[in-house]
Amino acid sequence: MSGEGFTFDLSEEVDKFLGKSSLHVEQTQPRFVLLLGGVCTGKTTMRKATYSKDYVVLDAGEIFLNLSRGEYYEFGEMFEQPLDMIGYGVAYKAIRGRRNIVTELIGSDYGPTKSVIDAMQSLGYKVEVIGVDCDFEVAMARNLNRGLDNISAHFTDPYHIRWLLQAAAENVS
Repeated sequence: MSGEGFTFDLSEEVDKFLGKSSLHVEQTQPRFVLLLGGVCTGKTTMRKATYSKDYVVLDAGEIFLNLSRGEYYEFGEMFEQPLDMIGYGVAYKAIRGRRNIVTELIGSDYGPTKSVIDAMQSLGYKVEVIGVDCDFEVAMARNLNRGLDNISAHFTDPYHIRWLLQAAAENVS
């Protein structure tokens, strides 16, 4: 796929985020881990420390940074279409392959958050919701020191919700 000088291979980009370690899930029930918490409470830190190895990581921020190829762009603007295509592809293939999945949401809107949980449970996933919290002052300091390679769940929530709900709906047997 390409557009205005930007070219990418959709299959190759999706496969980058599926992770080889999650290819052969040996348990009968795949796991869906949902890390919920406010901005800069430590969701990404927890995810990287605990879930990156054996889970497909669904993270719009990481997909966007990969598409940026080391350049700086405002989140979403430059790569809206490829971001959606790749993110949906990751969610779809992970669910289709019954792989373990981890993602992050702020969870401030009950309806969409509950819809994601219900959709994953309806597909036979064991859902684990983990609340991540920290002191307000710590979160503020982290947010002020956030680097350009750390995109807030404030921006990524709608993508994760949309991709998971769409992929779940299309993976119903």
